[in-house]
Amino acid sequence: MFGSLFILRKYLLNIYFGALIILIFAQTCKLQAACRGEGFMGISSKDPIMSWVDLTFSPVFTSSSTSGTSGCKNWEFSQHLEHERRKFIKNSHEHLLVETVRGQGPHLEALSRLMECSQSSSALFAEMLWEHRQQTVEYFKTAKQTKEFIIELSKWIMEDSELRHNCKLS
Repeated sequence: MFGSLFILRKYLLNIYFGALIILIFAQTCKLQAACRGEGFMGISSKDPIMSWVDLTFSPVFTSSSTSGTSGCKNWEFSQHLEHERRKFIKNSHEHLLVETVRGQGPHLEALSRLMECSQSSSALFAEMLWEHRQQTVEYFKTAKQTKEFIIELSKWIMEDSELRHNCKLS
């Protein structure tokens, strides 16, 4: 009887110390994956469209972003979002041009989400871009198209009475 009690006590102590070591490691080791954009929310997905849908509309993103990036130096979500907008436009500008001329498409929908527009206004966003298709083509002819295009896109959104209220630009 005393032997089984001794063995049970031994296993409980092993479990306790194992959990303690894991907790100490987690406390001292800074998990910085979210700081590098390797997010715990699937942001590092290879599909640029769906990863941004996950990013902007995940119900747990706010919580995980706060807890996952609390140790990051100079972490500011708006700067990270701006960086990701530029990266998305740079990587998919050909698709964006085709879809802008067409007036619809999944890349335009993803761009509307990156510009923080509601899902219900993605068709309106695509229509607004279609109206500015000539200017869009001109912006993508230059080497430094991305930053200027985002600035102009923000202006177009602010000029549109409906999009101004449906998009929360940071």
